[in-house]
Formats: sequence, structure tokens, C-alpha cells
Amino acid sequence: MKIRKKITLWISGAALLSTIIFSSIIFWELTEEPFKLIDKEIEHMATTLADRLRDAGSFVEDLNLNGMPYDPDHYWIMVKADQEQMLYQSKLTEFTDLSAPNKESKYLIEKHIPKSKIWLQQDSKDDVLFRVMVVREQIRGRSIEIRIAKPIEDLEEELIELAIDIGISLCLCALGIFILSYVLAGRILRPISAIIHQSREISEKSLDKRIPLGKTRDELYELSVALNKMFDRIQHSFNRQKEFIGNASHELKSPVTLLMLSQEDMLMNEALSPSAEESLMKQLDTSRRMSHLVKNLLDLSRMEQQDILHMVRLDLAVTIERVLDDYADVLTEKQILVQNQVNFPCPIMGDPEKLFRLFVNLIDNAIRYNLPAEGTIRIRVERLKTEVCIEILNSGFKIPEQDISRLFEQFYRVEKSRSQSLGGSGLGLAIAQKIVKLHNGRINITNGPNQMIQTIVCLPENS
Repeated sequence: MKIRKKITLWISGAALLSTIIFSSIIFWELTEEPFKLIDKEIEHMATTLADRLRDAGSFVEDLNLNGMPYDPDHYWIMVKADQEQMLYQSKLTEFTDLSAPNKESKYLIEKHIPKSKIWLQQDSKDDVLFRVMVVREQIRGRSIEIRIAKPIEDLEEELIELAIDIGISLCLCALGIFILSYVLAGRILRPISAIIHQSREISEKSLDKRIPLGKTRDELYELSVALNKMFDRIQHSFNRQKEFIGNASHELKSPVTLLMLSQEDMLMNEALSPSAEESLMKQLDTSRRMSHLVKNLLDLSRMEQQDILHMVRLDLAVTIERVLDDYADVLTEKQILVQNQVNFPCPIMGDPEKLFRLFVNLIDNAIRYNLPAEGTIRIRVERLKTEVCIEILNSGFKIPEQDISRLFEQFYRVEKSRSQSLGGSGLGLAIAQKIVKLHNGRINITNGPNQMIQTIVCLPENS
């Protein structure tokens, strides 16, 4: 999970939890306050009724309820003496009985009362919620129980609507918090995203680029400074390495060339013994391999230090034909059958010299690692929407699967002893890959069908 999502979830979770706790407290207070008012109202009625009973000469005949704080007909009221004698009943007692024994002095009870009998704000199921209060007094030596209840179905409905409104508000609030957190997380991580984007752009071709430093000297500023210093060290080491390879290759070129000329002159001496001639031939072969290696190192160094392409419109079919013409004698000597199916124009934008070197390396590789006798090389091309793909198939021994991913590494050889005997330097495919990448293309080598090695190069028509 990305950091932005984590920050969003943490901020949203914390804010939503705080909102739920705050809303729960508010809802609890909002529900408690009406009950407190109702309890005060009922208690006031009970206290007044008890006072009237004290003033009455006879509990039943002399009870006067005129001037009560609230209309007794709007309440369910039942007054008993000694739990037996009924002293007073309000009209609501005719429709339901709330005199069930309950040890609590205040409680809620729901009763079914049809709307056809009396309207008490019933719900759709004709249920009515009552708030009941029981007051017990000692009046003139008798135990008086005053049970008063008020229908509060309308209050219950309002509380339910309030709970629904709070739930909907919480959902909308959660959505708003999530969106706001996501935007806020993006703003927090924007400098890090800039650092990541700039770091991705810094490659071996652009080691001189650096991460821009922000104005605020915070942790991200220190991170940018540390990364820039690291890129400075990498650039310095990379430049020194490229300079060393280029300088060493250049310095080796002349001595190796002179050594080869000297060996060739000595071989022209007819007075040489057979053993000396054989020894000189081995030395000359070694010198030629060294010369080939130095040439490859120089080419690789030039491409790494000067990766500028001289782009022109060229025909790949002509380039491939030129390479095959250069290798005609070698192909005839090794009895390799070439099936060149690129017999139609394939115009693309590219560097003629580098693309020529690309196919020289690939065809040279196909010749070196072909079958010992009567081998085959097949070349064909396929034009796609925006690129041209050239396939080179050569008969040869299967490449081990563990070696396929390392074929383009510098100096890597699948069979070191066989590569040395064939004169390979381990740089041909590395140079080929470098040329393809400079043209924004791709190259891949795999084991093809029928004991064939498949090399596919795809180059954009307009690099």
C-alpha cells in the first residue's frame, strides 16, 4: 500500500473516530435533556397531586384537581391507597394498563393502543411509548402510590429521526474527511513525489541533473541534499570509469597494432622453423583477439561518452545486405546457408554507422555460434504500426535458461572456453544493446524452435 493511502486512512480514521465520539456525546445529551424535562413535568404533577390529597378531607370525595399545572386528561394517572383502594384514575387508564409492578421509580414502557380509540401520536403499528414515574407518599398514616405516565411517542419519533440524520451526516462527513485527507496527503507528499520523479530522470545519460532544493529547510530538504551528494559521488565514479576505459583502450590500440604488424612480418620469413611459425600464428591469433577487444572497448566507451545520434532516413534492407556482403567469404567458408527474406524497403530514422555496427555484431554472433557444419541463418522483418521488428534466426546449441538474462552483460560468455576459441570478446551483444537503446528500441534473444537461436530487434520508425 502506498504511503498516500496509508496517510489518508490514518487521518480519516482518526478524524472519523473523533467525529463519532463527539456525535455520540451530543446525541446522548440531546436524548437525556428531553427526558429530564419530562421527568420534571411528571414529578411536578405528582407533587401537586400529593399536596391536593393532603388537603382533601376525604381522599375520594373531596379531591379537587382544578388548577393543576397540566391537564390531567393528557396523562395516564392512577392513585391507590394501601395498594388496594383506588383514589383516582385519569381517562387514559381506560385504554391501557400501566400498573404492572416495577421496582424502578422511573421507566419506559410501550403499549399497543389503536388510533381508532384515541390519538396519542401512535406509530405505524399503533404503539405508544410512555414515560412512567411512581411516587410513594405517607398521607395521614396511609401509604399512597401515585403512578403517572406521559405518552412520548412523538419524542421517540423525533429521536429516531435525529439518529438517522446524525448517521447520514456521519456518512457525508466520512466521505468529506476521506477526500480532504487524500488531498492533504497528496500535498504533504508532493515534495517526495518531485524527488522521486527527478531521481528517475537521473540516469547514466543525465548524471549532471540534481534534485531542486526547497525553500524550507525541513527533513525533505536534508533528504534532497543527501541524494544530491550521492549523485555527485556516482557521477564522479562513473566519469572516472568511462575515462579509464577510453584512455586504456586508446593506449592499448597502438601497441597491439604494432605487435600484430611485427608478428605478420616475422611470419613472412621463410627461414622460420615449423614450430616457430606455429608459435607465431598462435601469438598473432591472440593479438587479433586483443585488437578486437580493444576496438570493442573503444566503441563502447565512445557510445557512453558521446551518445549523440546522427539521424537520417535509411533503408534497413540495404544495411543488412551490406553486412551480408561483408561476411560473404566467411559464410561460404563455414558453409552457412543464409535466407535473407528482407527483400523490400524498410525505411526508418536512425544513425547509419551505429545501425550498421548493430547488424555486424548480431550477424557476427550468429555466425560464430552457429552449428559446426551446414548451419543456417534466416533473416526476416515485420512492420508494425510504429516500429520495425527484425528477426535473426541461427541454428546453434540451446542457450541455458539461467544464461539468457545475462547475455547482454559486458564480458559475459555462455561457454567461456568455446567463446575464446571462436574469438569472442563478450562485448558484442553489450554494444548491440547500447545501440538499440540509443534508438529507443528493444532487443531480445531466446531459444527458438527447431534448435534455433532467435534474436529480435524492434526499432521505431521515427526514433
